[in-house]
Amino acid sequence: MKQHSTPIFLKDSKATVLEKVSLHSGIYNEAWIQELCFNHPQLLPVEEIEPTFRGMIPICKELAVPSGPIDLVYINDYGFITIGECKLWRNPEARRKVIGQILDYAKDLAKWDYTLFESACLKARGESSKSLLDVLRGYYPDIEEHKFIDSVQSNLNKGRFLLAVIGDGIRENMEELANYIHQNGNLNFTLGLIELPIYKTPSDELLVTPRVLAKTKEIERIIYRIDGGHVEEKSSTKNLGQESKTISEKVFFERLENNIGKERTDEFQKFIEELKTEQSIIPKLGRGNRLSLNFKSPNDTYNFASVQESGEVWFYGIVVKTEELGDKKIGVNYLENLAELINGDLYDKYKEWQWCIKKDNKYPNISDFLDVKNNWKRLIAETIDQTSKLEDT
Repeated sequence: MKQHSTPIFLKDSKATVLEKVSLHSGIYNEAWIQELCFNHPQLLPVEEIEPTFRGMIPICKELAVPSGPIDLVYINDYGFITIGECKLWRNPEARRKVIGQILDYAKDLAKWDYTLFESACLKARGESSKSLLDVLRGYYPDIEEHKFIDSVQSNLNKGRFLLAVIGDGIRENMEELANYIHQNGNLNFTLGLIELPIYKTPSDELLVTPRVLAKTKEIERIIYRIDGGHVEEKSSTKNLGQESKTISEKVFFERLENNIGKERTDEFQKFIEELKTEQSIIPKLGRGNRLSLNFKSPNDTYNFASVQESGEVWFYGIVVKTEELGDKKIGVNYLENLAELINGDLYDKYKEWQWCIKKDNKYPNISDFLDVKNNWKRLIAETIDQTSKLEDT
């Protein structure tokens, strides 16, 4: 259930409740929203939906695909594509059709290769003399050509897209429809519903307050297999009761596997599941392509490790958090005891927030910790127990 309140404008200690601009005011239309989102992509909180798609660059508007023109196409330096569809919700028919429409766009793109995608985007931009890479290098000068092209091609083949339905007043039935898609599946995508409520300030300026209304996890139960440009729908053999991963999670583990191998990556994922079940540890994918193992208490959040996609293990704030709780030694003991398990050392040369473990003056690899995973798990449980007792008092 969404719970949002009306913004309040503060000036000279005076509070004014802002007036929401009516859908029927005529002040803006879908073209206005489309232009706003194209010129200001940072307006769309995609990182809240899928961190892997952050840093997206507006590529084109009205991209022509067989099922119709795509309102907005974005791409980031890692080759991840975001499709945006802008709708005003005064039209009930538009509300019913928009989800099916954006899914059709995704299916169309999944049949393309890089060359076709690039030429269509450049045509929509009216810049046929440039390359897609030229456009990206205006924002990311150091982008590597072969890695970018390979990544775009891979994402097209797999249908890995972020589908963003963008509107000014998305109705509750749209949220239900998003949940329906999550349950039934239709491609390797993530769907996000982004609402852009618009308010008028006392000086008659417009204030846009973007928020994520709903999002699905990547859907794997029904997937599309691509073979020579032919798209065939097949049911997945995956257990329907098994929790699916987001695109960002899948990409993280794929990159981790490239660095530490499949066997160790599978072992790490199993270890995460054990921590979730036994200790209520929450794995959170965040900035910097890292997976953090956090414990959320009634009062605070404690980080027990942050694993980079390279396999390096960093730590954030465990000492500071336990000091705020009243006993800094809890965090120090955790790091010292864990360091001893892997024949490493507590490294306290940084600021306390970044106190960590190093081995041979380097960040240790997750493989080092997996070699002592049962003792690590026990140490996490003991530390959680200590913080919980301290919070109770």
